[in-house]
Amino acid sequence: MSTWQPASTVDGGTPDYTSIPPADQIIEAGEPWVGISEPNGGILNLTILKEIDQKAKLVEEHPLGQSLKPLVNEVTGHQTTGVMSLADIFRGFMNNTSILTQPGLSPLGVPTPAPTNWTDCFPLDCLSFDDVNVTQAHIDMAAARMAEGSNNDFLRWISLDRGFVSDITSIQQGPIGGSLDSEGNWQNEYTGYGRWSGSASWLLVQLDRASLEESGWEIVWKDAKQEKSIRTSDEGLVIGGYRLANNELVLHPPQYSEEYCLELKKEEGAGCSVEWTYMDLEGHLRSHDRASLTLLVGQGVNVEVNRELQSSTGLIALMGLIILGLLYVSLRRVSDVAIVVVALGGALLWMQGFIGHISNLTGFFGWDIIARSQFSNLLPILVLALGIDDSLHALHRYKEERKLGKSASVSGTITLTRVGRAIMLTSITTMAAFSANLFSDIAALRSFGIEAAMGILAAFLLTGLWVPLLRMSFDEWLEHRKGKSIEERQITHLVPEKWLRGLTIQSGRFKNSVVIAILALLLTVPASIAMSNLEGDFAVEDFLDESSDFAQGVNIVNERFSDEGEPAMLLIEGDV
Repeated sequence: MSTWQPASTVDGGTPDYTSIPPADQIIEAGEPWVGISEPNGGILNLTILKEIDQKAKLVEEHPLGQSLKPLVNEVTGHQTTGVMSLADIFRGFMNNTSILTQPGLSPLGVPTPAPTNWTDCFPLDCLSFDDVNVTQAHIDMAAARMAEGSNNDFLRWISLDRGFVSDITSIQQGPIGGSLDSEGNWQNEYTGYGRWSGSASWLLVQLDRASLEESGWEIVWKDAKQEKSIRTSDEGLVIGGYRLANNELVLHPPQYSEEYCLELKKEEGAGCSVEWTYMDLEGHLRSHDRASLTLLVGQGVNVEVNRELQSSTGLIALMGLIILGLLYVSLRRVSDVAIVVVALGGALLWMQGFIGHISNLTGFFGWDIIARSQFSNLLPILVLALGIDDSLHALHRYKEERKLGKSASVSGTITLTRVGRAIMLTSITTMAAFSANLFSDIAALRSFGIEAAMGILAAFLLTGLWVPLLRMSFDEWLEHRKGKSIEERQITHLVPEKWLRGLTIQSGRFKNSVVIAILALLLTVPASIAMSNLEGDFAVEDFLDESSDFAQGVNIVNERFSDEGEPAMLLIEGDV
């Protein structure tokens, strides 16, 4: 500890996310009301409280510090600048000015004595939190008095594994081995020497939205300037707000300032994304992790989603190569594969263009229909799947007509009138199905329905109609150039045609059809029962890499704080 130094920054002050302690180093959560044995007090250890206090000061010194909004602590009644932690609670209590050490009034206006005190600390002296002589024994005594006198408000600041841990060397007594019931009363406890402890707590930061926007930050991700630049640094390749390190993308948040964001908003009409600055703040806090580990919870989801999307570029490239291979196996002509690839790329571009035109048109009338979300990331998969199917259907029908000796124009006409009509009907029905999301109360689903419909329309126009027309035009050009008709190669089927023909004939016979119907019924009945038992369970972490800091932060909150209640007071006015 004596030789510890904060993690160094890189590239002009950017936190080095490869040098900070990983999130999986946090100690495992304990059992409820059992507490943490090591270190003494767990999160209530004096050294850790001092470290948390230092991190609170780092928040105030950060560029976001100028937009802090005051908070009032429910335990001590003190107001903070906008950053609140356990250290503030102990400081407020141990300077003997908190509501816990002062007389008060009941709801009926009757004077009440102070719940506890910080004037009689025998055998210790009642020192303040910032006194150089304060010890862990002072923290243990203050924690016990706040736990007893704050109507459990203090305990809510500690994770669910909080508990009074037995220690015969301690001078403080408390309830060991018990638990609080819903009424706030102890059950099955016994009194002994020890201290309060737990594994985690909060460092609350409250920011003023109006102040952030006035300082040039954008709260909504899509309204902010997107970080897309690619550059090199001494530490490696920087792509937007990420850096390539050990063949992985790690966070490399841009260093925003109020002056830069205001100038950017003035020039481009879009300011800095506050999510990047949140991640920069987290990086600076985690660079000072020594005996504790800091995680930003509930913010920066767009940063994490985009990191995972960019990290999957290699998989996307591999998928593209596999698609190219399968297309060639099916079509057996490089020109056919090239036509399909060009059509698929155009369909993706057209889809985005259609979505943009709809967004602009509806925005002109004051309607907010398009709300891009993570569902939008599924659209390319949908367009590619439908586009490849439409292309193969159209081209194979065109090839079949050409094998019968028909000209390119006649084959193209038959393809469009037969297969094209079927593709049009299936595209219309699929568009209608997705458009049904317009009746959803969820903005993201409504937008996804429109976006999917535009993607299907683009796929139909380019892969269902344009692909066979382009094949026809290309064949006519080749025939004119070579002066003779083009002979189509034998169509290759992934499944032999003889097998498919035999399966169809055999399935149509009466005895076989009865067996097939019985088998289908045996599969359908249990499937229907299982379907009726399905339950919806939405969890943000399910959409992200479970090893990411964001997902681990959500899991920590769910595991260590999810069952915690919140105190409430109701004021009823009227004639009684």
